[in-house]
Amino acid sequence: MSYPQRSWDEGEVEVVGKRLWAGGVATAVVAAGIAIVGVLILTNVFDLGIQTAERSGALVDNAITIIPVCAAIAALAGTALLHLLLLTTPRPATFFSALVVLALVVLLLQVFLARGSVVDHIATAVLYAAIGLAIISMLSGVSRTAVRPVTAGSGWGGRQYDGRYDQRYGSYDQPYDQRGPYADPYSGQDDRTTRHDPRGPQGGRWS
Repeated sequence: MSYPQRSWDEGEVEVVGKRLWAGGVATAVVAAGIAIVGVLILTNVFDLGIQTAERSGALVDNAITIIPVCAAIAALAGTALLHLLLLTTPRPATFFSALVVLALVVLLLQVFLARGSVVDHIATAVLYAAIGLAIISMLSGVSRTAVRPVTAGSGWGGRQYDGRYDQRYGSYDQPYDQRGPYADPYSGQDDRTTRHDPRGPQGGRWS
């Protein structure tokens, strides 16, 4: 399903919902994969724990399952936010990136303000930042491919065009016989012939 909307900078566009949510689901899968790899590296290679955002500094139980699920949910929530911004705001990708970055900064601050070792804080922050930045990057790219120019007869008022006619050739109110790209190429033939005819006015057709 597509949703007409006012455009950002390049004329009127509409949001292609299926493409947007397909990209959101793919982003959720990738985010979950990043979380799985990150948890495996931190817990098995470096023998570190993944901290929650609680003030107590408790570690995440069963992080190999909890963190990927939370990453996928965050990606889908980000897709819903992006969809809303695409329908309602100019420059939605910019606002989306700003909002998600702010949420990520708050999460990282909570991690560092919680109790626990500095090493666990840094390891957890790196993992959360990697997941968050991946979601921002992928969904920002999806936002550029999930819109298309509005087709004729849809959108605002049913009168859709891309503006090139008005910018280059004048307005739609031009008289038909006014000179322009679609003017009659033979409209001035009689005048030119009369002006250069050495015989002068001869009557009939060329007079």
